[in-house]
Amino acid sequence: MKETIYTIPLSESLEQDSECPFCYLENKLESEQIDYCLGPAMMEPDHRILSNPKGYCRRHMDQLAGAKRALPFALVLDTRMDEVIQTLEDARGTKKTGKKAGLFAKKEPGASCVAQAAAELTATCLVCERMEHTMSKFFYTFWYLYGKEPDFRRKVLSGKGFCLHHFKEVLNASEKHAGSRREEFLEELTSLELENLKRNKQEVHGFVKQFDYRSDKENWNGPKDAHLICAGKLSKF
Repeated sequence: MKETIYTIPLSESLEQDSECPFCYLENKLESEQIDYCLGPAMMEPDHRILSNPKGYCRRHMDQLAGAKRALPFALVLDTRMDEVIQTLEDARGTKKTGKKAGLFAKKEPGASCVAQAAAELTATCLVCERMEHTMSKFFYTFWYLYGKEPDFRRKVLSGKGFCLHHFKEVLNASEKHAGSRREEFLEELTSLELENLKRNKQEVHGFVKQFDYRSDKENWNGPKDAHLICAGKLSKF
């Protein structure tokens, strides 16, 4: 198997005892992006040119704050605030610059323009965009390896399937990347997914029964965090 920057992490993800290899990849990628935004990115003008207008979603702003790196985080906020204030002032039409107001040049300034500007300011996130780009490469590489590398395919089919979110993404990516054997591959992955969903169901049902005084608690050997495992399977977090 020819190794690339995408095949190596994918192969590593299958070696983990994980309910979803793509959740493993996504969590690792997200952590790397947060570290990057508060580290090397501070010295790169190109990054600030992108981060100022795009900003960060609530989830990633919270993670940036939680990283407890006060000065880099404050620098991010300082220049982002300039962008936010300028955009809202232009939308309202009170900033007298003598220049056209970009997106708002053809519209009457007022509440509707401000509302649109606020929506656009909160609709983008630099970390989300970078993660989506990289994850799309992982889904493409997954299908390339699944069709070309028997060992990779065996590892996938001996695993625990995917969370529902990433199962959907795998299926969607198959339309472009699975090739002529797509139906065969989808049947294999659907069987794998259902098998593991049923396992999750049994585990969480056994967990619930442990709260019944009539249950045989001593002989139950299911995971103590079965409810959290099941929740992760249904909705990645």
